Amino acid sequence: MTDFTTRDGCTIAYRDTGRGDQVLVILPGWSQTAAMFDRAIAALGPDLRVVSYDHRNHGESGRSEGGARIASLAADLEELLDHLSIEKAHVLGHSMGCSVLWSYIDQHGTGRLASTILVDQPSVCALVPWLEPSEQATVGAIMDFEGAAAFASSLLGPDSDKVRADFLTSMLTVDLGEDDRAWMLAENMKLAMPFGARLLIDHVTQDWRDVLPRIDVPTLVTAGTVSHVVPSSQTWITEQIPGAELRIFSREEGGAHFPFFEAPEPFVAALQDFLSHTTSPHQDA
Repeated sequence: MTDFTTRDGCTIAYRDTGRGDQVLVILPGWSQTAAMFDRAIAALGPDLRVVSYDHRNHGESGRSEGGARIASLAADLEELLDHLSIEKAHVLGHSMGCSVLWSYIDQHGTGRLASTILVDQPSVCALVPWLEPSEQATVGAIMDFEGAAAFASSLLGPDSDKVRADFLTSMLTVDLGEDDRAWMLAENMKLAMPFGARLLIDHVTQDWRDVLPRIDVPTLVTAGTVSHVVPSSQTWITEQIPGAELRIFSREEGGAHFPFFEAPEPFVAALQDFLSHTTSPHQDA
């Protein structure tokens, strides 16, 4: 990996592989790392340029006291694009990475985006007060404010390691081997605390529903039949984005929260099919 330094002095570690006119930028989720996409990147082959990176305080990136906000991570993305002189890219967000992408769109629009790929993330994670009871199941909100606060507190407590291990296990299929599970946990544990707890609270209390109809580039939404993120919430997201496509992965296809790691072949096939027929309305901008 190599790195660049952000506006506030944090180093962001990234990989830049492959070649070709099309660029895919990958945004990992909360506590996840770029390395988790290596299997998928290898399967994509050398003819697509792929940039994957670790968010600040994640993985191999630098540690910073500030910036424990989705908006700050979106600013890091803009700086990465500038650093690499990338004028236009397909951008894939996984889990919290979707929130980073939605924040980026909210601040900068879609002019630099060839397409968006949204992997298994509700548009509202917590039961915000203005969310009607009838909307909770539809959007896939998975916790209330008290639950979010309790989880963040547990990340800072004496049982933090067990809490983090149990949380990761809840997002995996039962088919994943123990070696893979242990490796993923080691990657997760690279997220620094208390930064991670602060970022989590900022992440889960956001409501991105108003951003979705403003996404005017081709979009692929993916879900998993056995994910903790209910597939119907991803169907709803697909319906909010003009022209968006939906792909739901079965358990056998790694259809929990990490299809690109558990079963990269079907995930990559879906991604390649999407990219092969994708033309951004901004393509010549």
